[in-house]
Amino acid sequence: MFVLDASAIVALFDAYDPLLELWSRADCGEMPLGFPVGAMIEASERAGIRSTAWDPLLWSTSMLVLPLGEAAAKQLGVQTGSLAARHAVWESAATGWPVLTREPDLYGAGAHLHTV
Repeated sequence: MFVLDASAIVALFDAYDPLLELWSRADCGEMPLGFPVGAMIEASERAGIRSTAWDPLLWSTSMLVLPLGEAAAKQLGVQTGSLAARHAVWESAATGWPVLTREPDLYGAGAHLHTV
């Protein structure tokens, strides 16, 4: 159970083995993976991910798109850092799942992270 940040999503689309393995486990229903919309948007910008490329990745019911709701938007608006990183941390706190990242330096000392 992880919340993927933009760097982890880009690595997944780049077929980085540790992320492919997690995605495969999630696709088999062994665990959920959360995709914050902020991270999805930033990953798409970074890696040129087309909208149709998301479909096969998100077909499984274990892949959860985590929308940016009103409560999150109010809190994230007064924080610093990229929107994608702030949204990932928000969803991590809401779910209790660590943020899966390839860029731990984006996060402060209090973030619940798992680096791949």
